[in-house]
Amino acid sequence: MIVTLAGPGAGKTTDLIRQIIAAIPELKTNREAAVITYTNASADDLKKKLKREINLPHNLFIGTIHSFLFRYYIQPFAQEKGYRTGNTVIVEKLSDDGVDWVDKWASEKITDTFKRKIFINSKKGAIRNRQIEAAAKKGIYTYDAIIKISKILSEDSEISKAISNRLQFLFVDEYQDIDKYGHNIVMSLLKKKNTEISLVGDPDQSIYRFRYGQSQIGELAPKDGKQPLREMIALCESNKAEKRELLVNHRSSKEIVNFANRYGTLTNQTAEKGNLCPVMMITDISPADIYRKFSDIGKKYDCKSYYILAKKNKTLESYSKFTLETNITGIKEYDLNQIIDSFVAVSGLSRREFIDAYEFSRLQLRRVAVGTRIALEKKDISYEDSARFCKDLARDLYGKNIIFKRDTTPDEKGKNIVYGFESSDGNDEIIKDYGIHCLSIHKSKGLEADAVLVIAQNEKEFMKWLNMTKSNMKSDADEDYRLGYVAFTRARKVLIIACSDKVDISNIKKSVKIEAV
Repeated sequence: MIVTLAGPGAGKTTDLIRQIIAAIPELKTNREAAVITYTNASADDLKKKLKREINLPHNLFIGTIHSFLFRYYIQPFAQEKGYRTGNTVIVEKLSDDGVDWVDKWASEKITDTFKRKIFINSKKGAIRNRQIEAAAKKGIYTYDAIIKISKILSEDSEISKAISNRLQFLFVDEYQDIDKYGHNIVMSLLKKKNTEISLVGDPDQSIYRFRYGQSQIGELAPKDGKQPLREMIALCESNKAEKRELLVNHRSSKEIVNFANRYGTLTNQTAEKGNLCPVMMITDISPADIYRKFSDIGKKYDCKSYYILAKKNKTLESYSKFTLETNITGIKEYDLNQIIDSFVAVSGLSRREFIDAYEFSRLQLRRVAVGTRIALEKKDISYEDSARFCKDLARDLYGKNIIFKRDTTPDEKGKNIVYGFESSDGNDEIIKDYGIHCLSIHKSKGLEADAVLVIAQNEKEFMKWLNMTKSNMKSDADEDYRLGYVAFTRARKVLIIACSDKVDISNIKKSVKIEAV
């Protein structure tokens, strides 16, 4: 196994492409290579860049963790465990159907707040898992279901062996963002010693721990010090894996790189670019004054693209009008298949059953999805309204009355399990490399701009980010430190930090090289 540690702007995508190209001549015709990326947009970008260099072989897979697991685990093996693997639908998550009674019941029966919370989480988790099982047996999978069922399948030694025999190479990008169950699946392949595994990541950019709290399968976050990528680094240090580091930052000026090195836990980067502009902090607290200074400094250094970043969208509200005034906003790209699957799922049917039951042609279904996508892009509807909009469009265009229903499946005791489905907007926002954009720090990850303004919501957060230590950065319990680091490292030319509250700059450590303006 090879672990490549690549800090911000280190050219990890270019390096990953080189690794894949080097592996292709060694790829046997009866085996496969798989590349796992974090988003569909990343997968598409990687395919485009690879196509410029080589002809993509038929036995090379590039996709997200969910599409990888569905292809290599669910479709070939889930039927053995009683799940449907043909005519399937994938949706975002389960709705509150079947668990909506728990909160009310607990509030009436359990007076102790702590005990009530434990009961609610436990009861909902148990119901959710039964719902996920029931839905998967009908061929409807949530993203959590794909992770859970694949983990179960990976624990079968014969299945792991079969997949390892099929996979000659496995590349995983952004490994710091993989969840614990996904990590366990990779480890099961590693133990079979028949797949060459290459991982790329940066532990300092791990900022998605909060998603464990949103898991509908009760997946718990790793204990402190057990972050998946940190575990892989430990294997390297024990000589059980090879470690590589990409140490040249191709993105940022020397001042920004040196500023970030103070916080990063990997080997210090060297800047490919020279000195340009000192890292600054704006002492004003008025959004108008902060924005004006940010804009003026950006113009001075010939910046074309500008990001205004904060942890919470609420902090950005006062700045959003400036992005609107530029008439340049982020564009969302909606996937037609995701719109169709969301629409079909709320009927409680698989796609094939849906088409047969309502006598839909595939062209008709696609036309409904296209109409819905146009409404989404015009912002006439929100993504949560997309299934209802599809229903109305199907009626208006083709006279089809689609019935939305809560689905039920009897459990082993004959009791009906009730469930429904929801979809949230998981599509990628396309940010042009010019203009001004307000983004949460989470959404800015993987992006870059000429000038970046990072807004702390209060003095405590401001000082936390500026005075943090390398030890703070390693904390699994508090990801706010790494949020600051991710925000700082988006900048190419100009990095400016400001705060919504007045701050006492004398509390900033002397070792922090920052200029007040």
